Amino acid sequence: MADYQGKKVVIIGLGMTGLSCVDFFMARGVTPRVMDTRVAPPGLDKLPESVECHVGGLNDTWLLAADLIVASPGIALAHPSLSAAADAGVEIVGDIELFCREAQAPIIAITGSNGKSTVTTLVGEMAKAAGVNVGVGGNIGLPALMLLDTDRELYVLELSSFQLETTSSLQAVAATILNVTEDHMDRYPLGCSSIARRSCGFTRMRRPAW
Repeated sequence: MADYQGKKVVIIGLGMTGLSCVDFFMARGVTPRVMDTRVAPPGLDKLPESVECHVGGLNDTWLLAADLIVASPGIALAHPSLSAAADAGVEIVGDIELFCREAQAPIIAITGSNGKSTVTTLVGEMAKAAGVNVGVGGNIGLPALMLLDTDRELYVLELSSFQLETTSSLQAVAATILNVTEDHMDRYPLGCSSIARRSCGFTRMRRPAW
């Protein structure tokens, strides 16, 4: 498990996922800063009073002063503010990376352009029917960090290509890439980049993927 004590952490993006990141760090004795490009992002009223929040854009000063940035999947790593932070040596991850560093149970990972939610739900229901204490979520339902539980026997995660961009510690016991089409062309103008992002996240397997 990673040690975040003494780290200056900035979370980009609120909503359920952003709040789950805030809770994750607060539980570990770290008070993060939060920013969101929206003026009134969902979850703003649920932030602890001790958490500084910047809304309506990104705060480059905060980003460059950070040790760790937890970026929402909705913001591209190519964004000038993130590129500048990366060039300055700031580590940039997503909530799935935080999850993978902490999860103690096996992970089944599912990605692709279409069908992710259906397959993820189906696999989760199969595990439940088999009596397995399974956590199902990620890109659907609950954010991954809200699934963390020492009693879990299995995690089934739906993962988007955006989430995989900021994930490097995923070691799934099984994974699948469903059909891939030319979507998200604003992020992947060459098309094949989407496939590359999905596949590179599944190259570090504990055993051969299905």
